[in-house]
Amino acid sequence: MKIKIIFTILCFLSISKIKPQESNSLLNSRIVISVIMPENEEKISNDNFAKIKSKIKQIISKNDVAATDYYADFLIYPTIEIYDEENLDAGLQPITIISGDFTLFVKQFSTNNQFGSITVKFKGSGKDKSEAIRNGILKINSNNENFQTFLKNVKSKIIGYYQNNCSLIITEADKLNASNLYEKAIIQLISIPAGVTKCDSEINRKLVQYYKNYSNTVCEKSMIIANGYYSEQNYSKTLEVLRTINPESKCKEASLSLMRKIESKIDANEKRLFDLTIKTYNDEIELEKMRINSIKEIALEYYKNQPETKIHVIK
Repeated sequence: MKIKIIFTILCFLSISKIKPQESNSLLNSRIVISVIMPENEEKISNDNFAKIKSKIKQIISKNDVAATDYYADFLIYPTIEIYDEENLDAGLQPITIISGDFTLFVKQFSTNNQFGSITVKFKGSGKDKSEAIRNGILKINSNNENFQTFLKNVKSKIIGYYQNNCSLIITEADKLNASNLYEKAIIQLISIPAGVTKCDSEINRKLVQYYKNYSNTVCEKSMIIANGYYSEQNYSKTLEVLRTINPESKCKEASLSLMRKIESKIDANEKRLFDLTIKTYNDEIELEKMRINSIKEIALEYYKNQPETKIHVIK
């Protein structure tokens, strides 16, 4: 079945097996899952699409899950089966009454392995079949205990997957890093929640390594741009670019040298930014904060820049 990815991540906020996250961990304490919609599901019209997606998010949020917008390896998607349909002449406007099954599947995109499914029955009515389906699905009780049990089991299986495969995931990330695919390597590891595997320390160490490799590649380009602005005597832009350079990259000394050259050529507001940047270069705590935020920003930007994708899901 072709499906259109809706780059919506649902973050499982309550995971009983997750230990409290360390303040300096690069990992999140959340499992992520994307809401997707079947592109060729005839029973889900374009008009119904957004409302049904919203209903799925509502069901998830009722079970200790929050939603945000980007793509993940674990997917949740619906299918609808209608087993009874009746058309009534109700005077001025005919009414369609339907009964059907609403099913949610959770699968892993990279392996196509299924991690669970749940089916609930629904009934709906409307001026046509499409409206009847929408009204019926919107009436589904989001507090249904079966949804809670379903999501609890899914979370347990996903945690088990990470526990059993963390070493393999690290190996695959190392291959991406060796191929200079640093962003993909970071994504590979940052998806593993903190506290669910024995690999946390190694994962954090690898993420720092990949981040430095990424920074070394990016900083060379940034220095070229910064030097260009400096030659044009555009010191504001020079500082703006220099502030993006990772103080732990190989461009540290070159960046500091250029900053010293523009120190006396910038205004008071820019001087405050300059001082903050210099402080970061010499403060281990600030460096740690910058490292954590930068790695997560790299992951977020990578997800945001992914094109809309079509895949085949075999039920």
